[in-house]
Amino acid sequence: MRDTYTFDSEAFLATLAALSSRFEQVVASSALSFDGIDDDANPIQHPEHRCDGLAKIADVAAAGTAAAAGDVVGADGQSRDERGGVRERMRNSEGKVDSRILELAAELFGGTCWASLIGVASLAFDDAVVDTARAFMMQAARCVRRNGLAVWLHGLIADASSAKLLGKPSPMMPMTIRPMSRIQMHRWVSSDAAHHYGTRKQRLEDIDEYRKQAYRLTAYCLLRWGTPIDECNNIASLMLSDPKFGVSLLRQDPNLLLQGVAPDRRMGRVLAYVRHLRVQADIYYARAVQRHWDLPQLDPANHTEATAAMDRRYLYDAHRLVVSYRALWDRDVPKADAVLAEVMQTQEYPRMKLWENPVYLRDVARSLVGTSLSADLVEGFETRDVQRFEAGVARLRTVAKMVDTMTLLLMPIALSDSHEPQWAQMNRGGYRSRTQAWRLYCDVGADLALVVLDRIDRGDDRYRADAAAALMQLDVQAYCEMTIPLFQPQDVGDAKPDEDVRAGGDVRKHGDARNGGTRNDVAPPDAVTARMDGGAEVAEGAMAHVAIETAIGEVAAAHPADERERVDVVA
Repeated sequence: MRDTYTFDSEAFLATLAALSSRFEQVVASSALSFDGIDDDANPIQHPEHRCDGLAKIADVAAAGTAAAAGDVVGADGQSRDERGGVRERMRNSEGKVDSRILELAAELFGGTCWASLIGVASLAFDDAVVDTARAFMMQAARCVRRNGLAVWLHGLIADASSAKLLGKPSPMMPMTIRPMSRIQMHRWVSSDAAHHYGTRKQRLEDIDEYRKQAYRLTAYCLLRWGTPIDECNNIASLMLSDPKFGVSLLRQDPNLLLQGVAPDRRMGRVLAYVRHLRVQADIYYARAVQRHWDLPQLDPANHTEATAAMDRRYLYDAHRLVVSYRALWDRDVPKADAVLAEVMQTQEYPRMKLWENPVYLRDVARSLVGTSLSADLVEGFETRDVQRFEAGVARLRTVAKMVDTMTLLLMPIALSDSHEPQWAQMNRGGYRSRTQAWRLYCDVGADLALVVLDRIDRGDDRYRADAAAALMQLDVQAYCEMTIPLFQPQDVGDAKPDEDVRAGGDVRKHGDARNGGTRNDVAPPDAVTARMDGGAEVAEGAMAHVAIETAIGEVAAAHPADERERVDVVA
């Protein structure tokens, strides 16, 4: 592992300057309208078209609703509070977020609450909200220009961690941390009174979400602005799966070291142990391929040469994971965190079989479906909660079925689609349900980014970074555009030397290749698979390409660009 990495702070600042300039232009030309300012106005959805000069951004959807308990939707479609009072239906609004602002905000901050803040504030419905967004951009530019991007990101993480420790919302936490109305936004920025942040339950949920989004923003910036790419991909993966290790690696930045912030050297022992387990798993998998042990049978009509290796490894690990958890259910197994704590203290590796090691099982689960979607499976096993565990197993099998029928490369498209909220219906619902639906959708985007970073081995590190960043932006269309070319056949004579390595499994940052590959000194599973399948897989390659192109066409037809370009604004 390299000792240092760097951010392209100058490129970040140039984009931020363009965003600030456009923001000021839009705000200056916006006519303030206070029509219905005393109403509890709900946000609305605007289906956008490219010809309108407006672009969709799912980020701004988070700025629309507030998690007020007890809201229900009556039979007449009206939103009512728990006292039975009819709340005003969604108000029509002429305010639409400028497409250039949405584009630049998404490029800088991904699908986080900070991108939502810029988009909502640009509507200029409240001077206090505009000033809040302006101050945020100025403070970010000043800090990045003086100390670098890593220092600014580390400051956000430290602020979110302090809020979590104290159990109090931070003044730096934007009001777009959850959807809310214009009145609530005005109260949020106009007073420091605790009750203006919502109920105690809401405050605690917001604090958790604030810290989660700080980690995600850091991961996104690593993917978007960091170099070298492979090292930044590794740190971003840790930010999404186990943030405490990601933060420790983030502290390798020279500017943070100059400020006296140093990485925890004990974390290196844990990361070395996890690398050891992954390399061991690669060797076991290569042996299983050679000896035909429990290998899933792939339908040649659904899998091409470009995806067969990673798909087979994914399905193999998914099956072994469930079998291993069930076999350990009645045994006394330590928790993964306890094992890692012992490794940090003793520097000795525990003597456990690979598929009985809770650290490796948790690592595999997170790489298969992400941190949030694997929580029921992992935590259900640790607490022996049958209901949660079985729910996690069912979720994993659903995703594995997607991989089996449409390949790992296309699975993120289908999974994102299945979790995307029904926007019109959601805006008619209660505030609590809106917030939960939106946060779940963002969780899925981060989970899919983690799957891309840990499992996909086609393309180079730049592809993985861009694909993961697109999923964190919730921009499935961009993910499609960069993924479809990977299904195109490539002449063997035109392949570059490094592509020959990737064809057999991309060697991971730590020296392992869980993504269907092996270490350099282990026979690539693809080579074994080719001998095992013979010419059948190659002979039916054309059929597989047709099936893949058909699936891609169905996805594109189900998600036309015009329908996907929505802007959620404050009425």
